[in-house]
Amino acid sequence: MIAARSIPQLAQGRMQKQHIVRMLWIGIVAALLLAACGGRSASGTQLEQNGPNPSPQLTLEEADQVAQTFLSAWQAADYGAMYSLITPNSRDAFGPEAFTAQYENLRTLFTLQSLDTQIVSSLREGTTAAILYDVTFHSERFGAVMDSGRLLRLIETPEGWRVAWSLGDIFAAMQGGGRLELRQVLPGRGNIYDRNGNVLVDQNGRAITIFAVKRDMPDVAQCITALARILDREEVDLQEVFDRYAPEIRFRVGEITPEKYQAEEQTLRQVCDVGDDPGDTQTRPTRRYFGTLAPHVVGYVGPIRPDQMEEYTRRGYPPDALIGQEGIERSYETVLAGTIGGQLVVASAGGEILRVVAEIAAEPGQSVYLTIDRDLQQALQEAIVDAYRYAGPTWAITSPGAAAVVLDVDTGEVLAMVSYPWFDPSVFNPDSGIENRDEQVTALENNPRTPLLNRATQGAFASGSVFKIVTLTAGLDSGVYTPGAGVTCSGIWYGGQYGDWLNARTDWLRTGHGWVDARRALTYSCNPYFWQLGVALHNEDPTLLERYAHEMGLGVPTGQTDIPEAAGQIPNDALVFRLNGRGWQMADTLNLVIGQGETLNTPLQIARMVAAVANGGTLYTPQFVHKIQLISEEPSYIAAPEIGSQLDVDPAVLALVRNAMCDVTLDPNGTARYIFESWYDFQGEQVIVCGKTGTAQIGSTGIKPQAWFTAFAPQDDPEIAIAVIVENSCEGSEVAAPLARRIVEDYYGMPHSDWPSFWQSACFDLGE
Repeated sequence: MIAARSIPQLAQGRMQKQHIVRMLWIGIVAALLLAACGGRSASGTQLEQNGPNPSPQLTLEEADQVAQTFLSAWQAADYGAMYSLITPNSRDAFGPEAFTAQYENLRTLFTLQSLDTQIVSSLREGTTAAILYDVTFHSERFGAVMDSGRLLRLIETPEGWRVAWSLGDIFAAMQGGGRLELRQVLPGRGNIYDRNGNVLVDQNGRAITIFAVKRDMPDVAQCITALARILDREEVDLQEVFDRYAPEIRFRVGEITPEKYQAEEQTLRQVCDVGDDPGDTQTRPTRRYFGTLAPHVVGYVGPIRPDQMEEYTRRGYPPDALIGQEGIERSYETVLAGTIGGQLVVASAGGEILRVVAEIAAEPGQSVYLTIDRDLQQALQEAIVDAYRYAGPTWAITSPGAAAVVLDVDTGEVLAMVSYPWFDPSVFNPDSGIENRDEQVTALENNPRTPLLNRATQGAFASGSVFKIVTLTAGLDSGVYTPGAGVTCSGIWYGGQYGDWLNARTDWLRTGHGWVDARRALTYSCNPYFWQLGVALHNEDPTLLERYAHEMGLGVPTGQTDIPEAAGQIPNDALVFRLNGRGWQMADTLNLVIGQGETLNTPLQIARMVAAVANGGTLYTPQFVHKIQLISEEPSYIAAPEIGSQLDVDPAVLALVRNAMCDVTLDPNGTARYIFESWYDFQGEQVIVCGKTGTAQIGSTGIKPQAWFTAFAPQDDPEIAIAVIVENSCEGSEVAAPLARRIVEDYYGMPHSDWPSFWQSACFDLGE
């Protein structure tokens, strides 16, 4: 340790002029400090008496060591060790809990990650030592903040050198009763737009922030009760907020709509003394959602949950801030929220700033432009509602929900995504002014139709015959089958000779399809063909089909991270063993080839797979965000197509699959021909949809199947890929295909076709 009397040593590594100036200042400060020994501190703490002409018993080097130990303990957040090194008088003035609370408060408000200390000089006068040191605070929020020229005063005691600690050792400005405060400035949250700049979510709503001072309230408990009712919060939560602040400190208690404030203004004045002082309220913008448009994509904001509080407090958020809790609001929270500005200050009891310790300017949040097309999204949501309404008791009352995805074939951009039923994101925003908001949230969470579940990405369903796209691709690309190899289908396939425990399996068309080759098999959705192909695949390699499914993006995450998604599953030996206690058998392969059994996929995965088939084999990572930018500024981010993988599949095989899918709507015997036979010309050119129907049977007796239709359009130059599922309804051709047709009509601006008349009578066995 370098003593103040050893100037040559202290000057080592420093510029001489700077050193001299600093040491002169140290001397002045130290003299003033030592002259005050034996008095009472500004905070009222009695300081130890030095006595006249003391005889030093301890060395300055020992004082340096104690000071260093004290500062090292601070660096390690070992407040117990720090407390053990303060004087008896300081311990009398501050108990261990109060002492620790001061440093914990500093750590919390500062979002302190670590700190560095460096002793600069030391000086001794009798039984008192003054230690000059620097501190650099490393704050998560404010960055590196240096505080130079701090003084630590030590006194000789029977225990040795001890720190004469007071509040001034936190910051000197606190010595007179000042307290640390974090004064925050919340920037405007960025908006969310569609791909064309149409607003989906903005910050143009209005909320009134209410502030209170406990000292001014006639009855604090009565005020808490009133605020709990007005703010729709629990009294215990508000009590925790009130307990954080001294009686004379103004603090924020919550937000309400202007309309509600007007209705409750008299109560707030009488019970909480809120409203007379201009500082009692503050009007600010808040989140506004435009109805129920794409809520599963957009997400919503809501209060910070208890399990999130530590993280967001560390990031500088006030406890009552609203944060993105789901969807784009959550995944782009940092972008949308911007930088919360603020000052860490030492303030007097009256609110006067005595010192600004650190500050950071608020930066507005950037706006996020989605790949979603608002008009297409709106049209698709209206189509699903209209379909359920029109179907009436036929399947609408048995179907808990539906989902649809529209992708750009050449980029992977999500143009529309619907999960039905949906919800109003405003319900989760306390500033929305919605009556009985908590009850509505609870109702959504407990609704058996699970409206909060995004069926398009989190709903994993048996894919039924749409999986035959994978099966045919695997069979032809592996060389197990050739395109011309065929099967004569009588409607019944006998599998006993192949080890199939069912022995005989019946096609969806009981009369059979006659002779079919690879192309016709997919077009007609001929089960016997695929069962026969399944035998060949199993004999070649029981894991072959699983590998092709994964390569084509099924049973694995899509790679996007903006929206929560399920991975789905493609059954294998390990899964079968876990579920049934046995190994993989032929019967498992025969279920898999037609998308039954334990096969589970999401609509997004199916749409992505079909997009890859349509574009020649590129599996794009789905994208929800088109660009990010501040208004009137250049974008900080512009999305570019991201290739997840390239299918290692013979292009001729993909071409055959595409042609077979086109025949689904063109061939007289195609499973969706009757849905598209009354097709319209658009600007003189026919828009041909190429697709695949699917009907996934549910194991439980009496439960209607999952209806699937997946497609790309137009035939010659594909632009969009579609996946539609309607749960527990009827055949895929009957229910899902008409919805897919409506999507294409809306995308190309074509007139709407009528819904099938049989929806209002019965579901017919018309096809897959």
